[in-house]
This record gives sequence, structure tokens and C-alpha cells, in this order.
Amino acid sequence: MILIDSSAWIEYYKPSGDARVKKAVYRVIQEDEAAINGLILVEIAGYARDSVRSLILSDFGAFHSLPLSDSVFLKAADICGTLREQGVTVPATDAIIAACALESNASLLHRDSHFEQIARHYPLQLI
Repeated sequence: MILIDSSAWIEYYKPSGDARVKKAVYRVIQEDEAAINGLILVEIAGYARDSVRSLILSDFGAFHSLPLSDSVFLKAADICGTLREQGVTVPATDAIIAACALESNASLLHRDSHFEQIARHYPLQLI
């Protein structure tokens, strides 16, 4: 399973998006490995123009949905605390997404440097 972060979805849906990211997302979708969670859905569909929101929601309905359980939030709190002790601050949303990938044993397809910082301290598999 591959959790696709908002940063990759933005590139995928943007007409001028990074071609490498678009290909990677497309490949993951074709292999039926694409996963999202509720937070990613809100970050993408919640801020999309009305003209594309229904397309995004339709697309997202076909992907695997990973749970945001209490253990994900506890892991995210641990990520934030551990990194903060190292002098690194990451957004809570990125910590939650990383924790979701970790708890689900999923790789994370992204285009966000915060995940690189998290992966220096946690066994987060990045694409």
C-alpha cells in the first residue's frame, strides 16, 4: 500500500504539475496500491475549486482508505515531540500523515521536505 500525500496529489491534479510525480501517482493508481486518509481528503477536496471537487471525491472513492485511529495520533504526538527535542518542528498534519503510513505499514509518496526530516528519525518508507 502507498499512502499518497497531499503534496503529490497537488502535482497530479495541477496541469503544470511535476511530470515525475504525476507518473509516480499514476503508476500507484494503476497498480491498485493508492491509499488516502481523511486528512488528505480534506486537504485536497476541501480546498479544491467547485468545478473539480466532485472529480476528486469520485477519484478518492476508488482508493484504499487508511484509518486515523488513536494509535496514529499517539504516534504523531511522539513524532512531533521527538523531532522538537532535536530542534525540528514539523506541521501536525504532516506528523499525522507520517504516523498513518507507519501504523499501516505503507510507503509514503510525497513532495514535502518535512517527511524527509521525519524519516531521519523514524522508519518511514518514502517515495
